[in-house]
Amino acid sequence: MKLPTLLLVASLAVNAVVLALYVTKTASPAPTASSVAVGAASSLASASSPAIEAGRAATSPANGTPTAQNWAQLQSGDLSTLPARLRAAGFSPTMVRAIVAAQVGEQFSARRKELIGQQVEQPFWKTTRNFFIDPKTQSALRELGKEQTTLMKSLLGPDGAPGNDEMLAWQRRQFGNLPAEKLTQLQAISSDYSELQQEIYAKTNGLFLPEDREKLAFLEKEKLADLAKTLSPQEFEDYQLRSSNTASQLRSQLVGFNPSEAEFRALFKAAAAVEAQYGPNIMGGARGPDDYRNRQAAMLTQAATALSPERLAEFKQATDPQSQQVNRLVARLELPPATTQQVVAVQTDIQARARAVQTNTALAPADRTAQLTALQQEATTKLSTALTPRGFEAYKQNGGFWLDQLKPRATPTPTTAPGGSGTVPPAVRTPGGQ
Repeated sequence: MKLPTLLLVASLAVNAVVLALYVTKTASPAPTASSVAVGAASSLASASSPAIEAGRAATSPANGTPTAQNWAQLQSGDLSTLPARLRAAGFSPTMVRAIVAAQVGEQFSARRKELIGQQVEQPFWKTTRNFFIDPKTQSALRELGKEQTTLMKSLLGPDGAPGNDEMLAWQRRQFGNLPAEKLTQLQAISSDYSELQQEIYAKTNGLFLPEDREKLAFLEKEKLADLAKTLSPQEFEDYQLRSSNTASQLRSQLVGFNPSEAEFRALFKAAAAVEAQYGPNIMGGARGPDDYRNRQAAMLTQAATALSPERLAEFKQATDPQSQQVNRLVARLELPPATTQQVVAVQTDIQARARAVQTNTALAPADRTAQLTALQQEATTKLSTALTPRGFEAYKQNGGFWLDQLKPRATPTPTTAPGGSGTVPPAVRTPGGQ
C-alpha cells in the first residue's frame, strides 16, 4: 500500500472519532447539524477499524442520541448530491470530505475484496517478489484506486483529491513548497511512472540486465520531462535537488561529509555533469570497474571546482569506497565524524606494515608470526579506542574483515616421501588451480 493511501485511511479513522466527540459534547434532541453528525459517524460502521468502532459506540442509540432518523434524511438522495446536502446541514469541508469518502469507500470495498479473493494463492515455500499480492492483482487494485479517486474528484472537485496535512507535508518534501493543486498534479505524474517502473522491477527478479537499466533510465528521463512541463524552471530545479535519482544517490554518498546547502547544490551540479558525460547510474549502472573509476575521477575533478581544498580532502575521504562503510558505522554509533579518518589511517598504516612483514623473506617463521600478532594487537587497541569497544565489535562485522588477514598463516608440515627417502615439499597451487 502506498504512503498516501495509508495516510488517507488513518485520516478517515481520526475524522470518525472527531465526529463522535463533537456530537457527544453538543447532543440535542432536535435534528440539528450536530445530531446529524452523530448519524454520519454511526454510518461509518462499514469500516472496521478500532477508531471507527469507538465512534459507533459513543453515538449509539443506547446513549440517548437520535441517529438513524437524521442520517436517513441525508442519505435518502443520490450520492452525487450528498456533498451539497451535507454542506446545507452545516458540516465543515473536512467533515463533508470524510463522510463522502466513507460512502465512496463502501462502494469500492466489495470490489476490492473480490479482487484479493481471486488472486492465485502462492505456496508459502516458493519465492515471489510480493508474497501477499500477485502482480496481476496489484495492477487491478491500482486501477480500482484510480477509479475511486476519479469519483471523489467528481463529487468534491479539488477537495476530492486524497490529502491531509501529513500527506501535504510529505509531498512538499518531495516536490517543494507548492500549492496543493499543483502537488496533486505532480503526485499523479510521479505515481504513473512509478507503476511503470514497478512493472520492470517485478520482471527482473532482482537481476538487472542492461536493457532493464535502459528502460528505467528512459522512464526517468520521460518523467523529468513531464514534470518540467508542469513546473517553472526554478521549481523544477528545486524538485531535482530534492527527489531526482541523482540527488538520492549523492545523498547516500555524503553520509560522512555533512554538506551545507550551498555545498550540496554545487556537488549536485557536479554529479549532473558526470551523468551527462557517462550516462545515468541507475541500479548500479556503471559498466565495469573502468567505468566506475572514470566516474569517480570525473566527480573529483568536478568537486575540485566547487569545494575548498580542505573540504575537498574531506569529500575524497567521505566518498572513498573504503571509507563509506566506516562512515555509516560512525554515524550509526553517533561518534565524531573525524573517527572515520582515524579508523582509515589505522587500517592503512597497519596493512602497509603487515605487507612488509609478510614479504620479508629474511624473517624466520617464528619472527614473522610474532610481528603479525603484535600488529593485530596494536590495531585492536587503536580501533577499540577510536570506535569504543562496542563499536569495534560492530566494525569487525562491517568492514573490519582485513583484521583476520593479520593472523599468521599456519606453516605446512613437510611429509615423508614414499620409502622414507626424504621429505616432499608442500604442494603449491598455481593460478590455474593445477
